[in-house]
Amino acid sequence: MQHEDAGASELLEQTLALLREPGTDELAGQDRVQHLLDVALTCNFLGQIRLSQGDHDGAAQLFSDGLSQARSAPDRLTILVSLYDLALSSQAQGDLTSAAQHLQEGLSLSAEAGDEPSAAYYLEALAAVARLQDHPERVVHLLAAAGGWLHAYVPRASPDDVVAALRSRMGDAAFDQAWAWGGSLGGRHAVQYALREARPDLTRPEGLPEARRTGAS
Repeated sequence: MQHEDAGASELLEQTLALLREPGTDELAGQDRVQHLLDVALTCNFLGQIRLSQGDHDGAAQLFSDGLSQARSAPDRLTILVSLYDLALSSQAQGDLTSAAQHLQEGLSLSAEAGDEPSAAYYLEALAAVARLQDHPERVVHLLAAAGGWLHAYVPRASPDDVVAALRSRMGDAAFDQAWAWGGSLGGRHAVQYALREARPDLTRPEGLPEARRTGAS
């Protein structure tokens, strides 16, 4: 696997160098758009290898470059990929605030485009960040909301070990209540909830029924 990563990394570095040769920034029209997308995707592929190798700073720089190129295109799908990858690198660096911000931007973009599957994946990623921030009830809400959207397209279940750990920590009654509340959120309300910061006074969007407290936190 390491040998394969090394070979892929070398090839991607060569590709990126060619894409950044002098004169390529003078392209216009559709040629320029395609060039920007090629650079963005190459940065992301190479960044994913760097991230898997533990080079978090190098990965973050590549993902940032990719996002900049994707924004210049602009191309929604490539922007979503770049934001997601950049969030992963921020999370790996221990910067959960930045990770959440990147994911929230991606969620907003997905929701605006009506791309529910992408929005659901972003909800799941935000749940992972909330788990690291030690907000178990928010994790359950986000996972339940994401599951409701994803199941309409592809059968999918939350990781059993994560769900079991949350249920064990919160207790059956609190977990079931939190799951039911999260699953009841419609698309707009789920996005509203996810865009709120993970603080007790901001976890319930205005206009939504309050999730009853059971003492778990």
